[in-house]
Amino acid sequence: MQKEECIEIFERYIQKRATPDEITRLSRWINDNAEITLWLEQQINASSSTMDSEVQLRMLRNIKTEIEFTDKTKKANQTPKRIQLNKWIRVAAMFILPLLTAAGMYFYMSRNEATKAPLVVAVERGQKANITLPDGSKVWLNSESKLTYSATFNVKKRELQLDGEAYFEVAHNPQKPFVVRSKDMAVEALGTAFGVKAYKEDKLISSILMQGKVRVTTPDGAAILLPNDRIMYDKTKRRKALSKVTNATDFTGWIHNELRFENESLGDIAKTIQRIYNVEVVFATEKLKNQRYTGTINNNSLESVLNIITLTSPVSFQINNQQVTFSENQKLLDQYNP
Repeated sequence: MQKEECIEIFERYIQKRATPDEITRLSRWINDNAEITLWLEQQINASSSTMDSEVQLRMLRNIKTEIEFTDKTKKANQTPKRIQLNKWIRVAAMFILPLLTAAGMYFYMSRNEATKAPLVVAVERGQKANITLPDGSKVWLNSESKLTYSATFNVKKRELQLDGEAYFEVAHNPQKPFVVRSKDMAVEALGTAFGVKAYKEDKLISSILMQGKVRVTTPDGAAILLPNDRIMYDKTKRRKALSKVTNATDFTGWIHNELRFENESLGDIAKTIQRIYNVEVVFATEKLKNQRYTGTINNNSLESVLNIITLTSPVSFQINNQQVTFSENQKLLDQYNP
């Protein structure tokens, strides 16, 4: 079986679209390649052991039923190559699913090209996610965010690429600095907790520090952040600004379903609303985008957020299916401009 064909069949297997004949051919191919079996064992040994025993056994039965030596003639004449039971039991459910992908197949089929296939964690609109990296660092990803890192992460260095917003709790390792890169900003830490907001389409990107110390580099130079420091970089003006906040954790309230705005325009807030609630926001007039807001919203259902916005400015809204339309509230506008 050619590698390309194997990848196609494996992809169909993951999607539960592979035929019995394709599963049989794939099973034989895996068992006939000792290098693949060895690589799988190494990945399993390095995986998490925190998994419910019932889930472990159920997953084990499913995988061993589908992906094992199925040629009855060979089975009668020789002992098939199998990964040991105790090793399978140690596999974590959240690890094995992303492991068994076409990209993973290509990795252990072609080691020389492993570095060309980075690992990607993408979060869709209206969703959030949290992951634990191979070095033990923890990451929370906000809506419509993407985190990319090499398959060799934590071997010699710890570098990630971020498009979106994330909060990091970094495992301490002075020998391997932890670096988060985005367009026009790089945040380097040894052991700390910090947030980064760097969506490609946003004019302003930022980083804020909760604990420890980080070095933030932008096109106009570098700056050291201490706890409760916040740095913002304007891509248009190509200039950064450093400020001190009262409580840095206020700016990562999105992890706990809170929304915070710090002198943000309604145009920028609309982008946040689109990402979190998976809706489209339109404006009846462009000047509405310039309205600015500061505050924290705890009860953040879509309608609650919109109501609070309209209570504090001459703006009204209308929801039609997945579209939110902001327009001027003429009655309130007359009160603001008597």
